[in-house]
Amino acid sequence: LGQAKPRPTQLTSSPPRFSRQAPVACTLSCPAMRAARECLPRVAAASARLPHCNPPVSRTGAFGALPCRALLKGGVPLQPRRAFAASSGNLLQKYEENVRTGAVRHTEAQIPCLVRLEELIGDLSSLGSGSASRPPRGVYMYGDPGSGKTMMMDMFHAAVQERGLPSRRAHFHDFMLDMSRELHRIRKEFGSIRDPMALVAKSFVKQSPLLCFDECHVLNVGDALLMRSFFERLFEAGGVVVATSNLAPDELYSSGINREVFQPFINAILEHCDQMRLTVGEDFRSSKSAKLAASSGARTFFWPLGENADRQLVATLELVLGRASTPTSGIIEVPMGRQLACRRMWVEGGVRAAEFSYEELCVRPVGTHDYIALCENFDVIVLTGVPRFSSTDENSARRFAGLVDVLYDRHLRLLCTIDAAPRELFAAIREQYSGGDEDDQADLRASVRMPTHGGASGKHVAQFRLPQSVKYTE
Repeated sequence: LGQAKPRPTQLTSSPPRFSRQAPVACTLSCPAMRAARECLPRVAAASARLPHCNPPVSRTGAFGALPCRALLKGGVPLQPRRAFAASSGNLLQKYEENVRTGAVRHTEAQIPCLVRLEELIGDLSSLGSGSASRPPRGVYMYGDPGSGKTMMMDMFHAAVQERGLPSRRAHFHDFMLDMSRELHRIRKEFGSIRDPMALVAKSFVKQSPLLCFDECHVLNVGDALLMRSFFERLFEAGGVVVATSNLAPDELYSSGINREVFQPFINAILEHCDQMRLTVGEDFRSSKSAKLAASSGARTFFWPLGENADRQLVATLELVLGRASTPTSGIIEVPMGRQLACRRMWVEGGVRAAEFSYEELCVRPVGTHDYIALCENFDVIVLTGVPRFSSTDENSARRFAGLVDVLYDRHLRLLCTIDAAPRELFAAIREQYSGGDEDDQADLRASVRMPTHGGASGKHVAQFRLPQSVKYTE
């Protein structure tokens, strides 16, 4: 890690079939220190005022569509998410129409990516018709949070489906769950076999040769090993990948434990995908969240902790539910045979809600599989008693960020009582890694010296859900 090398330049034309990019210069911005770049925009979106509530979006994965309920209750309409235009034509025409209708904001930096994605649609059509003999190169889009990567990938996914071509769209958490489920099924069916991941990859390709993979990142050596094995087999089976990430391929898991075992994944991405870097200069999610925060309506994050915050939470929950009712207790089935107990849930009526304490969802050994199960069963999650994170609370802070991330991806509501304003929750962790220096309040940036041992240490900032903004130094 000692030598700083130049950052890959933005593509203006298709790269060679295999181009090995140099590692990015080692400068650093910690995700805890820059929580507003990832976690906090999502917190802000989750805590936006009630008239802007969005319903859960039905997502179809490897194992069928997730539940999608109509939400219109108690005089508080949970309005549908504005859909992108579905008119005929190429991606640029749809993009222009969405700009005209106000669904998206125009930025020139997105145009090269849209052009490349449109080319890929043509290549996939040729492959589907039999006029092409080999799978086309995929696309790996990376850049700062809120630059429009997911928006463009979703447009691409919808356009591919309009042409009658199969396409699987998966967020990182859902992808890891689907892969684990399929791997578990194959091991039960075939027993001990030499390469079960090859069968998993072939199963994915059989259902859809195209995988649209949102928010590619690696948190620990376990994920690194699974992703390396799966994607190597996926490309061997003829799969095509369109991925988004905040990091260039060489930056993924850049200081992780045994990173050399992850290197084949990076090589496979470089060999089979064109890199497209977005440099926008604005986080559109943060801009949108600021506008929502300035609008009228009741907030859904309440601080500081105390009786006043509790009263506001109860009143807002009754407003969302449209009624005052007695909660019940129950058991929530979690993927892979686990269960999660819930002391208070509201399951009658059009809006289902569940309440948990910070201890239950962020301190105890739970994770994204539990959070995904909550999203499949409820429309609103209530979380109480979130403290200011101390320097020893990195695991709990990571779980909190992961919960917000999963809820944000599904456009579900989070009602929460916290001990301080969202930007202040991570102050102790920021101070721990900044050596006591104050963050730049303009963008929460700071230079941080990081340990060079792996990304799975409990004392490592890379444990956060937001590793995309971490670049390591010694």
